[in-house]
Amino acid sequence: MARDPILVVVFLRGGADGLALVSPASDPDFIAARPEALRVLRQGDTAGRPIAQDIADVDFRFHPAAAAFADLYDAGDLSLIHAAGLPEATRSHFDAEARIERGIFGADVALNDASGWLGRWLRAEAPGGPLPALAVGAMRPASLSGADTAVAETLADLVLAQGHWLSDLLQARLAAGFGAHAALQRPIRDLIGLSDLVRGRFWSSEDQALRSYVASTAYPEGNPLSGPLMTVAQTIKEDLGLRITTVDFPGWDTHVNQAADFPAQVAALSQALMAFWRDLGPLQQDVSVVVMSEFGRRLVSNSSGGTDHGRGNVMLVLGPQARGGRMIGSWPGLANAALDEGADLAVVTDYRNVLAELLTGHMRLADPGQVFPGHAAAPLGLWG
Repeated sequence: MARDPILVVVFLRGGADGLALVSPASDPDFIAARPEALRVLRQGDTAGRPIAQDIADVDFRFHPAAAAFADLYDAGDLSLIHAAGLPEATRSHFDAEARIERGIFGADVALNDASGWLGRWLRAEAPGGPLPALAVGAMRPASLSGADTAVAETLADLVLAQGHWLSDLLQARLAAGFGAHAALQRPIRDLIGLSDLVRGRFWSSEDQALRSYVASTAYPEGNPLSGPLMTVAQTIKEDLGLRITTVDFPGWDTHVNQAADFPAQVAALSQALMAFWRDLGPLQQDVSVVVMSEFGRRLVSNSSGGTDHGRGNVMLVLGPQARGGRMIGSWPGLANAALDEGADLAVVTDYRNVLAELLTGHMRLADPGQVFPGHAAAPLGLWG
């Protein structure tokens, strides 16, 4: 039986260097702007994997640490949208994250609505089920503001006082007391119901704890994304009604020592997502994953062996529904006249166009204006 579609949003906090992740390796302006250590090479043992594409006369290559992404791309499961980003320029992490997660710009910022774009989708669609939205981590991202969202690092976090002898008493007292507080009736009822569901389905009376998740494939050990993505995979497999889930991956602010730090970040991201995709198996048909960051990095490297805050970036969309194995959109080039403020990869694709097409195509949203008010979404051909 077909399930409702699910969207997984992986946010790379810190401003990932899209020019190094999906690199215009043959571009003479790129070669002139950075030392070899901060570029993807075309020859030798550390050469990046070539990317078949038809948007530009450039030899694009994946970073050598992104071999798993190259495999997904060659298999037709991964699409790339380069030179994407915010329609408004800012090099502040705080401002960029706030704007990109809210998704309202220009005259529409006056709208009395502090919600995020995912929160607005949840309000518009009002999906049922015990767990329609889950932020995997310690806090809810701003993109989910404006809608009820569970926040947990593992499903065990959703069980009230799990394993403690006061658990049943706590739930009984909550259930008995919320009648006096009308505004709390529904959220407390939902809280208790979700706790009971998770505990009833996963509790081991023998171990007096929730059973550990057994993945169908091996996730890389010591990888900071393995645990969060295993939680997502488990939630999807257990059919808890999940429709939207977010995973944050920090550590992409590579002002210094990028040659050492960036490959480890890329390897962790690509290897964990490959394991997650394999773990889903036949459920891949129900899931789309979008990987995004608040902005890219500058074209020219700095004097500290890194790159500073930039503008345009690459977005990744994983899922068979996305007709993968393609670069989509257009490429402005890196000649000085084409750069934003003479320094950055220009934004030629509004990131909202990518998200709107995912929401209307994969998530079956009838009107993208409910999520991105005031924005006339321009289809990219991402959805086929």
